[in-house]
Amino acid sequence: MAKLRRNAGRPSSVKKAKATAPAARPKAKPAVKKPAPKPVRPAAKKAQAPKSAGKPSKPGGLKAPTRPAAPAATKTAPKAKPKVSAPPPRRSTYADAVMLYERGLQALQNKRYREAADTLKRVIAEFPEEIELHERAQLYIRVCERQITPPDSTPKSPEEQVLAATLALNTGAVDRAVALLTSALQLQADNDSAEYMLGVALGTKGDNRGALQHLARALELNPDIRDALRKETELEALRETEEFRAMLAAVAAAPRKDKRSKQSARR
Repeated sequence: MAKLRRNAGRPSSVKKAKATAPAARPKAKPAVKKPAPKPVRPAAKKAQAPKSAGKPSKPGGLKAPTRPAAPAATKTAPKAKPKVSAPPPRRSTYADAVMLYERGLQALQNKRYREAADTLKRVIAEFPEEIELHERAQLYIRVCERQITPPDSTPKSPEEQVLAATLALNTGAVDRAVALLTSALQLQADNDSAEYMLGVALGTKGDNRGALQHLARALELNPDIRDALRKETELEALRETEEFRAMLAAVAAAPRKDKRSKQSARR
């Protein structure tokens, strides 16, 4: 009832104003404040690598001088290959020369050295134009000549000469034995074996004086030879002489010398 009274006491104009008054707008929501955006820092520039690795940069930013481009190589025309001349035609005598040459080689293989040498010499003489065969033929001719010529059997050392003289005496070649023993003494004057054998060789020839001289020298170098002097058949006639007996007696009375000590002293 009170509400009615309250409304009754107001004028009608107020009522109309309320009736005609527009509806109240809804209250606007308070705006939400957004945080201020953080300042964006500029991105750091990446360090650029030097253009040429391993080369230090030029001071002051100066650029390296560029080398001038090499001139293009001029093409040279290929050299023409020399023409190979065809081999000269075989001569009509070539077959005959080869046949004779092979005949000589066959004789050489069969160890008919003289026949082989003569055949190969014919190749050179009868076919002078076959120079290629001449060189090989001369080579085999020298081989044949070495086989034909006997090796040199001449004794060289005093020991070889004494041995060869002994063999010569056994075969009756006394003069050859004397020559060999004389040569041995020229090379080695104190060779008692050479002195002894030379005395025997001269005694065989009847040269008693020369024989006694070399035998005495042999006894001086080697007193042991006197036992051989008493038994040597070649000296049987010489042993009957007074000179030979006196020589042996003188050697027996002389003091004995050691041959080995004398040889070591010479060395």
